[in-house]
Amino acid sequence: MLTMFNAFTNEIDDPDVAVEEITSQLKDKKLLKNTIGIIGCHFEFVENGTINALCDALPFELIGCAVQGSAVNSSGGMEQLSLTVLTSDDLIFTSAISEPIFSENAEDSIAKVYADAEKSGIKPSLIFALGPITTDVSGDRMLKKLDQLSGGIPIFGTLSNDTSLKYESSYVFLNNEQHLRKMVLLFLHGDINPRFYTTAIATRNIQQQNAVVTESTGYLVTKINNIPLMEYFNKIGVQTSRLAAVSMLPFLVDFGDGTLPAAYSMYAISEEGAYCGSAIPVGSLITFAEIDYSSVMETAEITLRAALADIEKNGANGMIAIPCFTRSLVIIPNTEDEIKKSLEIVGDKVPFTLIYSGGELCPTYNKEHEIVNRFHNLTYTVMVF
Repeated sequence: MLTMFNAFTNEIDDPDVAVEEITSQLKDKKLLKNTIGIIGCHFEFVENGTINALCDALPFELIGCAVQGSAVNSSGGMEQLSLTVLTSDDLIFTSAISEPIFSENAEDSIAKVYADAEKSGIKPSLIFALGPITTDVSGDRMLKKLDQLSGGIPIFGTLSNDTSLKYESSYVFLNNEQHLRKMVLLFLHGDINPRFYTTAIATRNIQQQNAVVTESTGYLVTKINNIPLMEYFNKIGVQTSRLAAVSMLPFLVDFGDGTLPAAYSMYAISEEGAYCGSAIPVGSLITFAEIDYSSVMETAEITLRAALADIEKNGANGMIAIPCFTRSLVIIPNTEDEIKKSLEIVGDKVPFTLIYSGGELCPTYNKEHEIVNRFHNLTYTVMVF
């Protein structure tokens, strides 16, 4: 049996008041044998000492990361601290934090933190991962190593992010240890049945013209349909001047395994090609899409409605949503509308947490309905468990 409940504070200036608000919301909650807390919060909660104070005040471990916005059932906002508590007599939680991750040591650092989290010697049933957002190690690269180590165990989580968009305050933390380049892993051991839902772009925002990646090296796509990428853009009428807003013109990639097409931002574009959020192999089918306000709101509702239908049929202990933070930028100046829409849809039907993401780690399903761990951009992801 797993129980999930939430607490929150919007008191970003006074750590003492913030801690009092959190602890007062938890005072009547029953903690079972094993408990872990997961936090998504504005980076100032780390820098002003609130996270350290919560670690001192609460009788269980805390993991978390800085995010641009978060929510729980009753409240959400761009500067909120949201705490999700998981407690169980049956499930075991083990956590670990990595060494700093750089391009030259990424795989080794992830292998070490994986081994530290697996200290019980028992394979987990679910992995919750909080990774750093950096310019030299992609979320896809980190996920691929975790997937290899786990042998395909479901991996759900996020990369940190902050309001500067330069990742100068995108902290990841385990208790009092906070860092910009470390990864935190939470292993859940025991009987748990997670289900996953993802939606990226509204159908009407997707071009109907498919193409084939004919030349790529890792994360750099250089030719589509045997045409250099910039020439291909011109051919399909995508104005080069619009490519400054690269995150608004993602690739949708069909990996040919029956999974839903995955969305990836183009992080940088030059005459050489486009650096993307995932390694896109030669032979992948791609199309272009555009994300706008209506697409953000529609895909949030599609994903949540599917998850709630699952819950109505099969039951659940809780639901965690991790949508991409770029979605909140797309809907400026109505930055909190996706949060408001999500809370309106979910209501009090199930314990619910939303954490905005710098890159979504969420499984999807192949044609045999088997789990495929995948990294996403611009996507609304949900885990029901």
